[in-house]
Amino acid sequence: MKPPRAMRGGVRVMGAETATVARFAQRPRRAIMAGGRDREGWMRRILCAAVAAIALVTGGASAQTLTLGTKLELNTLDPHFFNGFPQASSHSQIFDALTWQNDRQEIEPALAESWRLIDDLTWEFTLRRGVVFHDGSPFTADDVIATYARLPNVPNSPALFTVFTRAIAAIDRIDDHTIRIRTSTPNPLLPLDLSRVFIIRAADAGQSTSEFNAGKVNGTGPYRHVEWVNADRLVLQRFERHWRGPAAWERVTERVITRDPSRVAALLAGEVDAIDLVPVGDKARIRQDPRFALSSGPAAVVHYIALDSAREQSPHVGAKDGQPPLARNPLMDARVRRALSLAIDRTAICERLMEGSCTPASQMLPPSFPGTSQRLQPDPLDLNRARALLAEAGVPNGFRLALHTTTDRYPKDSQIAQAIGQMWTRLGLQVSVEGVPGQVFFGAATRQEFSAFIAQYGTIEASEGPRAVLHTNDAQRGLGAANRVRYSNPRVDALIVDALGEMDPEKRIAKVAAAIEAAMEDQALIPVFHPTWDYASRRTLTITPRPERRFNALMIRPAG
Repeated sequence: MKPPRAMRGGVRVMGAETATVARFAQRPRRAIMAGGRDREGWMRRILCAAVAAIALVTGGASAQTLTLGTKLELNTLDPHFFNGFPQASSHSQIFDALTWQNDRQEIEPALAESWRLIDDLTWEFTLRRGVVFHDGSPFTADDVIATYARLPNVPNSPALFTVFTRAIAAIDRIDDHTIRIRTSTPNPLLPLDLSRVFIIRAADAGQSTSEFNAGKVNGTGPYRHVEWVNADRLVLQRFERHWRGPAAWERVTERVITRDPSRVAALLAGEVDAIDLVPVGDKARIRQDPRFALSSGPAAVVHYIALDSAREQSPHVGAKDGQPPLARNPLMDARVRRALSLAIDRTAICERLMEGSCTPASQMLPPSFPGTSQRLQPDPLDLNRARALLAEAGVPNGFRLALHTTTDRYPKDSQIAQAIGQMWTRLGLQVSVEGVPGQVFFGAATRQEFSAFIAQYGTIEASEGPRAVLHTNDAQRGLGAANRVRYSNPRVDALIVDALGEMDPEKRIAKVAAAIEAAMEDQALIPVFHPTWDYASRRTLTITPRPERRFNALMIRPAG
C-alpha cells in the first residue's frame, strides 16, 4: 500500500476538496466599492439587513414556527439504523421510548407509565393507555416487542442499538398494556437503557432503512414527519394528539448548516431562530448583541482518539521514510499508546484553540458524574517520558501514522486533528492528517479502514461508554457496539461485565470506576477533552441545554 503523504501543514480531505487549517481559519476580506452598480448593491444589502433586524425584534414571522440552524447532519429517518448524536436529537421529536430522561437526566415515565423489579432477572412494565401513532393506530405491547426484535437486524448499521438491549433474554406479553422483560443477567440500568430505543409500530418492523428514508415514518412523538431532504432540512408538524399534550411549536424546520460562519450568519440575518455549536470565536460578538442570547452547558461527551491495537498490520501505520519495515503494528503496545497521550498538550488545545470551551479529559465522562474515577487525572504534556516509552517499546525513532478526522462534524475538528498531528511530529512520528466528511467517516471507521481516528462519544451514565466502546466487540451480547478499532482486554471485559450486573448502587459505582481505571491504564483510547455545548438564539427564546449532544425543538420554548 502506498504510504500516506507526510503532513505538510494541512489536512487532506478524502471525498472533498483539499483544505488547509489556515484556510479554515481565514476570514474573508470585505471591500466597499463606490459608484454605480456597486453603490446600488450596497444599498440593497443595507435594506436587507434592516428587514432582518425588524424580523428579529418582532420575533420572526410567527410565534408558532421555529427554524433551527444545526451542524448536526441527520443521515436517516430509521430510528434504529445509527446510534449517534444527530439521529437521537431529531428522532426524539418524532418517536417516543418507554422511558425518557428529563433535563436533570432523571428517568421518568414515557410510553411506560410505570415499572417494577419482580426479581433480579425480571422487570414488569405497565404501558401507557390511550397513546396513538401519527396515523391514529393504537400503541400496544406488540409494538414494543416488535421494536426490540428489530434492533439486531438492521443491515449495514454503523452503530447498533443492541448495546441497550443486550441483557434481554425474552419478553412476555401479559396483555395489551403489560410486558415482562426477562434478562440473562441482572441489569439495574434497564429503565435507563430503554430510554434510548425509540418505539415503532409492529406493522413497520419489517421496513427497510430505505423505506423509512423515503418517508414511511410513523411514530408516537410530539411532532410528525413532513419532509426530509438529506444534508439539507427536516420539517416537522406538531402532533395534536400527543399523550403529553400539544408541543410548543406548530411547525419546526431543522436546517443543516455545517459551516460555522454560515450558521452564525443565518442567525444574525434572522434566517434561523437558534443555532447550535456556536464557534468559539463568535461567542463574544453574539453575547454583546442585545438581540441574541447565549446558552451553555457542560457536555457528557469525550473527544477522543481511537487507536488500532488489534491488528498486527494496520493500513495506515508503517516505518518512516528511509527506515526498515516494522515487525508489527506499534499501536498494539500500551506503552506506545501512552506515549501518544503524553505528547498531547490538552491545556493548549482547550485554552488556545477552543478558547475555554472544553476541559482536559482523563476518561469518558467528566469526573463529576457518578461512577467515574476520582483517581484518574488528564495526562500532562511530557515529551521526555513519551520518548522513553517509545524507546522501551522498540520504536525509538517513531513511525509513520495517518490520523483520520471528520471535517464537518465537531467544532474545529480539522484544526484539533492538525494540532495533535503536529504534537506527535515533535515526538518523532511522521504524521499525516486525513480529513473525511462526516457522512463517509463513520462507515469507514466501522469497516476498520483507519489506524487512528478522532471522534466523540456521549453518554449520561458512566457504564455506557465502557460497555459500548471499551468492551471487546461482541454483537451477540450487545457489547462493544461502538468499539470500531476492536480493542480487547479480557481483564477490562470482566470488570465491565461485573459492574453491569451489580444491583447494589454503591457497589456498582465503585465497580464501574475500577473498570474505567483498568481501561485507561491500558490506554484503551486517548481521552482529549470534554466540550461544552454552546447555543445562540433570539432573546425571545429560552434554550435548556442538556449534557448529551442534542439540539431540537424540545429544548426550546418562548421566553417568559
